[in-house]
Amino acid sequence: MTANDDPGSKEIVATKHHDKPLYILGGSQNRGNNIRRAPFINHTDEELSLIETLVGRTVPFVFSAREYEKPRREY
Repeated sequence: MTANDDPGSKEIVATKHHDKPLYILGGSQNRGNNIRRAPFINHTDEELSLIETLVGRTVPFVFSAREYEKPRREY
């Protein structure tokens, strides 16, 4: 992974299931340090899938519809 406006900020990411949270920052004052560790925020797989879909990506994991235990609404 490389910050678009700072090629000196790069990180090799090998993860299996959203287990390496990172912040990707911008700005010239952070040159070489624009990719930083981030705190883990407990998002569900469904939330992560939605977020990735909104930016045109797919998640690298599969989850079963049976895992979603909230009541579903009829529209």
